[in-house]
Amino acid sequence: MKKIKILLFTLTSIFLMPIFVHAASGSVTISSTNQVVTGNKITVTVKISSSVPMVSWEAQLGYDSNYLQLTSANTEAGGVKMAGYATTSAGTKSKSYTFTFKAKKTGSTKLYMVNYMAVANDDMSEIDLSANSKTISIITQEQLEASYSKDNNLKSLEVEGYQITPEFNKDTLDYSVTVPEGTKMVNVIATKNDGKATVSGDGEVALVEGANNLKIVVRAENGSEKTYNLVVNVIDEHPINVTDAGTNYTVIKVRESFTCPALYTDSEVTIGEFTIPACHNDRTNYTLVGLKDKEGNVVSFIYDNGKYTKYKEIVGTSLNIIVLNYDGVLDKLTKVNVKIDGQNYEVFRLNDDSKFYVVYGMNVATGKKDFYTYDTVNKTFTLYNKELTDALLKQNNLYFYVIIVFGVGLFLSLICIISLNVNRKKAKKAIDDVNLKIDKKSKKKEKEEIKEEKDVNEIEVVNDDEDEEEYNILEEDKKKKKRKRK
Repeated sequence: MKKIKILLFTLTSIFLMPIFVHAASGSVTISSTNQVVTGNKITVTVKISSSVPMVSWEAQLGYDSNYLQLTSANTEAGGVKMAGYATTSAGTKSKSYTFTFKAKKTGSTKLYMVNYMAVANDDMSEIDLSANSKTISIITQEQLEASYSKDNNLKSLEVEGYQITPEFNKDTLDYSVTVPEGTKMVNVIATKNDGKATVSGDGEVALVEGANNLKIVVRAENGSEKTYNLVVNVIDEHPINVTDAGTNYTVIKVRESFTCPALYTDSEVTIGEFTIPACHNDRTNYTLVGLKDKEGNVVSFIYDNGKYTKYKEIVGTSLNIIVLNYDGVLDKLTKVNVKIDGQNYEVFRLNDDSKFYVVYGMNVATGKKDFYTYDTVNKTFTLYNKELTDALLKQNNLYFYVIIVFGVGLFLSLICIISLNVNRKKAKKAIDDVNLKIDKKSKKKEKEEIKEEKDVNEIEVVNDDEDEEEYNILEEDKKKKKRKRK
C-alpha cells in the first residue's frame, strides 16, 4: 500500500511539473516623463523583469517616427531591438535599457512593445511576460511656461516659540515679533502654499539687539516672487543711545553681532556699566564699536572716551585707508563729496572726468597718515604723486591750447570760405550784369537793322510801281501815234 502511494505521488508530480514550470511570470515596463518640449530630448527606460532568473530575452520598442527621433540607445545591437543573455550561470532576474528620443512636433504619441519574450534559466521554458505602453505629450515652450504655477504665497509663517503679529494671512506681507534680551537666534518656519514653489530666508537666523529685518522670499514655478517682511525685535532693556548726523543708533552689546574689519582684533571696552565688544588696531590706535540704526544696519564707529566718530575705511586691493578730515586745499585740485561703497567721503580730484581721487587718510596696516591716490576702477591706493598731477595738468593744458589753436584756425578757415563765396557771388553778378547789357545792346541793334531793311523794301516797292506807271503811259502814247498814221 505504501508503494502504491509513492507511485501515485510520483506520477502526479510528473503531470503537474509543466504547470509549475510555466507558472513563471514577468513584465516589460516602459517608463519616462509624461511631457517634453519640442526640440528637447526625452529619456525612456525599458525594464524586463522576471520572477525567476532569465537566461535570455528579446524585445522591441515601438514608436511613431513622425513625433519622435531616436538619437541613442544602449541595446546590444543598437536601435530599438533588445536581445541578450545572462553572463553568469545563475541567470538574471532583470535587464534595463535606456533610449533617448528627440521630440519633433507637438501632439500626443505612444511608446509600446512590438514583441517580447524571455527564457527561464533553470529549464529553458518561456516566461509569461506582460507589457505596458507609455503616452507622451509633446508641447511648445510657450505652452510649458503657460502651464507653470503662479502661486507664490506662503501657507503659514511662524517664529518657533513666539507669536508674530498680525495673525498670518497670505496676502499680508509685513509682520513683527518681539523676543527677550540676549536672544541670539530664532527659527523661522515658512510653509509654501504650492509644492512647486521655493522659499528662501527661513530657517535659523542670527540676531542682533534691536530690530532685525528678515525677508522671506517665495518664488513660484513660473518665476514670480513675493517677499514677506518679518521684523524680529530683540529687547534691549538698557540701550546705549548715540546720535550722529541726525541718525539714531544703539550700541551693540553682543560679540556675534559685530564683526571686526580687516587688520583689527577682538577687544572690549567699558561703556557705563556694560562691557561692550570692540575691535582694536595697534597701528592706528583706534578702538571700534558697533552701532545699529533702527533699520538694523550695523556701522563701525571710533570710540574714544565717550566720543563716537563714524569709521570711514576704503578697502582697496592693496591698501586699506581710513579717510581723515583735511580742512586745507590741494593746489590745482577741487574738493568734492563722493560716495564709495555706500559711504560719503570728502576727496580731491582733477576734473569731473577723472577716475582718480586724492584722499587724506591713515594706512590701516602702518598707521601712517598721508595723501593717497585712489583708482576708482581698480580700487587700488598709491601714495599721492604731485609731480604726476602737475604733469597731467601740463598735458591737459597743452591739449587745451592745441584745441584753441585748432578752433581758431577752423574759424578763420570758415571766414575765408565764406568771404570767397561772397566774392564769387559778387563777381558772378557783375559778369551777369555786363552780359545783360551786351545782350540788350545786341537786341537793340538787331531791331534797328530789321527796321532799316523794312524801309528799303518799302522804297523798292514804290519805285517799282512808278516804273510800271511810266511804262504804261509810254505804251499808250505809242498806240495814239499809230492810230494817227493810219
